[in-house]
Amino acid sequence: MKVTCIYWPREEELMLLKRCVWATMSKTAVPKEPPMPQLIRDLLNARHSPIRVLNFAFLIEDIPSNIATHLTRHVHAVPFVSSLRNDRQNKMDGDTAPRNTPVNMILYCNAEELMTISNKRLCTQASAKTRHAVKLMCDAATEKMPELEGYLVPMCEYHGGVCHEMKSCGRRPKR
Repeated sequence: MKVTCIYWPREEELMLLKRCVWATMSKTAVPKEPPMPQLIRDLLNARHSPIRVLNFAFLIEDIPSNIATHLTRHVHAVPFVSSLRNDRQNKMDGDTAPRNTPVNMILYCNAEELMTISNKRLCTQASAKTRHAVKLMCDAATEKMPELEGYLVPMCEYHGGVCHEMKSCGRRPKR
Protein backbone atom coordinates (compact mmCIF):
# COMPACT_ATOMS: atom_id res chain seq x y z
CA MET A 1 0.00 0.00 0.00
CA LYS A 2 1.24 3.45 -0.89
CA VAL A 3 -0.23 6.77 0.33
CA THR A 4 0.52 10.10 -1.32
CA CYS A 5 -0.90 13.45 -0.29
CA ILE A 6 -1.90 14.88 -3.68
CA TYR A 7 -3.69 18.01 -2.43
CA TRP A 8 -3.07 20.09 0.69
CA PRO A 9 -3.70 23.67 1.88
CA ARG A 10 -1.62 26.24 0.07
CA GLU A 11 -1.58 30.01 0.32
CA GLU A 12 -5.03 30.58 -1.17
CA GLU A 13 -6.70 28.23 1.35
CA LEU A 14 -4.62 29.65 4.18
CA MET A 15 -5.77 33.16 3.25
CA LEU A 16 -9.36 31.89 3.19
CA LEU A 17 -8.79 30.33 6.63
CA LYS A 18 -7.69 33.70 8.01
CA ARG A 19 -10.60 35.48 6.35
CA CYS A 20 -13.01 32.96 7.88
CA VAL A 21 -11.46 33.55 11.31
CA TRP A 22 -11.84 37.30 10.85
CA ALA A 23 -15.47 36.85 9.74
CA THR A 24 -16.21 35.07 13.03
CA MET A 25 -14.75 38.12 14.77
CA SER A 26 -16.94 40.51 12.71
CA LYS A 27 -13.92 41.88 10.85
CA THR A 28 -14.69 42.89 7.28
CA ALA A 29 -11.15 43.65 6.12
CA VAL A 30 -9.41 41.29 3.73
CA PRO A 31 -6.21 39.84 5.23
CA LYS A 32 -3.02 40.69 3.41
CA GLU A 33 -0.80 38.04 5.00
CA PRO A 34 -1.45 34.32 5.56
CA PRO A 35 -2.05 33.18 9.13
CA MET A 36 0.89 32.54 11.41
CA PRO A 37 1.56 28.84 12.16
CA GLN A 38 0.58 29.36 15.81
CA LEU A 39 -2.89 30.58 14.80
CA ILE A 40 -3.34 27.47 12.67
CA ARG A 41 -2.26 25.25 15.58
CA ASP A 42 -4.61 27.10 17.95
CA LEU A 43 -7.53 26.63 15.54
CA LEU A 44 -6.71 22.93 15.11
CA ASN A 45 -6.40 22.48 18.87
CA ALA A 46 -9.78 24.10 19.47
CA ARG A 47 -11.31 22.42 16.38
CA HIS A 48 -12.85 25.74 15.43
CA SER A 49 -14.95 25.78 12.25
CA PRO A 50 -12.47 27.65 9.98
CA ILE A 51 -10.28 24.50 9.85
CA ARG A 52 -12.95 23.05 7.56
CA VAL A 53 -11.51 25.08 4.66
CA LEU A 54 -8.15 23.27 4.99
CA ASN A 55 -8.57 20.44 2.47
CA PHE A 56 -6.51 17.34 1.77
CA ALA A 57 -6.66 14.57 -0.82
CA PHE A 58 -4.79 11.29 -0.49
CA LEU A 59 -4.07 8.84 -3.28
CA ILE A 60 -4.04 5.41 -1.65
CA GLU A 61 -2.76 2.71 -3.96
CA ASP A 62 -3.20 -1.04 -3.50
CA ILE A 63 -5.32 -0.76 -0.37
CA PRO A 64 -7.29 -3.93 0.44
CA SER A 65 -10.93 -3.30 -0.50
CA ASN A 66 -12.15 -4.18 3.00
CA ILE A 67 -9.81 -1.53 4.47
CA ALA A 68 -10.94 1.02 1.87
CA THR A 69 -14.46 0.32 3.12
CA HIS A 70 -13.40 1.32 6.64
CA LEU A 71 -12.34 4.72 5.30
CA THR A 72 -15.55 5.20 3.31
CA ARG A 73 -17.51 5.10 6.59
CA HIS A 74 -16.36 8.63 7.43
CA VAL A 75 -19.32 10.69 6.28
CA HIS A 76 -17.49 14.02 6.06
CA ALA A 77 -14.80 12.60 3.78
CA VAL A 78 -15.36 11.99 0.08
CA PRO A 79 -14.03 8.64 -1.14
CA PHE A 80 -13.37 7.74 -4.77
CA VAL A 81 -12.66 3.99 -4.91
CA SER A 82 -11.75 1.95 -7.99
CA SER A 83 -14.55 -0.37 -8.94
CA LEU A 84 -14.51 -4.15 -8.88
CA ARG A 85 -17.56 -4.25 -11.17
CA ASN A 86 -17.12 -6.69 -14.02
CA ASP A 87 -18.18 -4.10 -16.61
CA ARG A 88 -15.64 -1.53 -15.32
CA GLN A 89 -12.48 -3.60 -15.16
CA ASN A 90 -11.14 -6.81 -16.62
CA LYS A 91 -8.62 -7.84 -13.99
CA MET A 92 -10.80 -10.37 -12.17
CA ASP A 93 -14.35 -11.46 -11.58
CA GLY A 94 -15.58 -8.70 -9.29
CA ASP A 95 -18.48 -10.88 -8.13
CA THR A 96 -16.10 -13.40 -6.58
CA ALA A 97 -13.14 -11.15 -5.71
CA PRO A 98 -11.81 -11.71 -2.18
CA ARG A 99 -12.61 -8.96 0.31
CA ASN A 100 -8.92 -8.01 0.53
CA THR A 101 -8.61 -7.42 -3.23
CA PRO A 102 -6.33 -4.40 -3.77
CA VAL A 103 -8.05 -1.26 -5.03
CA ASN A 104 -6.95 2.33 -5.48
CA MET A 105 -8.73 5.26 -3.94
CA ILE A 106 -8.59 8.97 -3.38
CA LEU A 107 -9.87 10.17 -0.02
CA TYR A 108 -10.72 13.88 0.11
CA CYS A 109 -11.39 15.54 3.45
CA ASN A 110 -10.87 18.68 5.46
CA ALA A 111 -8.60 19.05 8.49
CA GLU A 112 -11.42 18.53 10.98
CA GLU A 113 -12.43 15.24 9.36
CA LEU A 114 -8.80 14.14 9.10
CA MET A 115 -8.54 14.65 12.85
CA THR A 116 -11.73 12.62 13.37
CA ILE A 117 -10.47 9.83 11.11
CA SER A 118 -7.20 9.70 13.02
CA ASN A 119 -9.04 9.69 16.38
CA LYS A 120 -11.05 6.62 15.35
CA ARG A 121 -8.70 4.76 13.05
CA LEU A 122 -5.43 5.12 14.99
CA CYS A 123 -7.12 3.49 18.00
CA THR A 124 -5.83 -0.01 18.64
CA GLN A 125 -9.42 -1.24 18.34
CA ALA A 126 -9.18 -0.47 14.59
CA SER A 127 -7.70 -3.15 12.36
CA ALA A 128 -3.92 -3.10 12.07
CA LYS A 129 -4.08 -2.54 8.30
CA THR A 130 -6.49 0.38 8.76
CA ARG A 131 -4.21 1.92 11.41
CA HIS A 132 -1.28 1.54 9.01
CA ALA A 133 -3.16 3.25 6.15
CA VAL A 134 -4.28 6.13 8.37
CA LYS A 135 -0.80 6.50 9.89
CA LEU A 136 0.58 6.88 6.36
CA MET A 137 -2.10 9.50 5.62
CA CYS A 138 -1.29 11.40 8.82
CA ASP A 139 2.44 11.33 8.11
CA ALA A 140 1.86 12.57 4.54
CA ALA A 141 -0.46 15.37 5.72
CA THR A 142 1.92 16.47 8.48
CA GLU A 143 4.79 16.56 5.98
CA LYS A 144 2.77 19.03 3.88
CA MET A 145 1.34 20.97 6.83
CA PRO A 146 3.58 20.71 9.92
CA GLU A 147 1.00 22.52 12.08
CA LEU A 148 -0.92 19.21 12.21
CA GLU A 149 1.84 17.63 14.32
CA GLY A 150 0.32 16.27 17.54
CA TYR A 151 -3.33 16.61 16.43
CA LEU A 152 -3.64 13.44 14.35
CA VAL A 153 -3.80 11.03 17.28
CA PRO A 154 -6.00 8.24 18.68
CA MET A 155 -9.12 9.35 20.56
CA CYS A 156 -7.66 8.39 23.95
CA GLU A 157 -4.76 10.76 23.38
CA TYR A 158 -7.11 13.48 22.15
CA HIS A 159 -9.15 13.02 25.34
CA GLY A 160 -6.12 13.47 27.58
CA GLY A 161 -5.31 9.81 28.10
CA VAL A 162 -8.83 8.50 28.76
CA CYS A 163 -10.53 5.84 26.62
CA HIS A 164 -14.11 6.49 25.52
CA GLU A 165 -14.56 3.32 23.45
CA MET A 166 -17.27 0.85 24.40
CA LYS A 167 -14.62 -1.87 24.58
CA SER A 168 -11.23 -0.56 25.65
CA CYS A 169 -7.99 -2.05 24.40
CA GLY A 170 -6.54 -1.38 27.84
CA ARG A 171 -3.92 1.08 26.59
CA ARG A 172 -5.56 3.89 28.56
CA PRO A 173 -7.93 3.88 31.54
CA LYS A 174 -11.59 3.74 30.59
CA ARG A 175 -13.90 6.57 31.55
